[in-house]
Amino acid sequence: MSKLDETYRKIIETLEKNIKDEAELNNAKEQIDNIVKDVIENYDNIFNKYDEKIDYLEKLQNDSERRIDDLEKRIKYFEKLLEMEDYDIFVTCPYCGFEFQTEYDENIEEIPCPECGRLIDIDWSDDEENE
Repeated sequence: MSKLDETYRKIIETLEKNIKDEAELNNAKEQIDNIVKDVIENYDNIFNKYDEKIDYLEKLQNDSERRIDDLEKRIKYFEKLLEMEDYDIFVTCPYCGFEFQTEYDENIEEIPCPECGRLIDIDWSDDEENE
C-alpha cells in the first residue's frame, strides 16, 4: 500500500500547489478521497469474493479427499476379499461322472480325474454363455 500512499500524497501536493481557492481545493481533495475510497472498497469486495472462492474450493478439496479415502478403504476391503476368496471350481469327470473340486488356474488346460485317472480337458470360459 505504500505506493498507493505515495501516489495519493503526490496528487494532494499537486492540488495544493495548483489550486489557490480553499473551497475548490477542499472540493478536489474530497473528490480524490471518494475515488480512493471507491477503489479500496472495490478491492475489498474482490478480495472478499476471492476468499469466498478459496473457502469453497477448500471445502470441495476436503470433500474430495474424504471421498478418495473412503474409496481407498473400500478398495482395500475388496482386495482382502479377493485374497481370501477361494477360487476352487467344481468339475465333473466326463468319463466316470466323479465330481471334484480344483483350484482355478487358467494356465492349466487339462487335469487328471482323482477317481479314474483319465485326463480331462479344461475350458475356463463360461460354457453357459455360449449356449
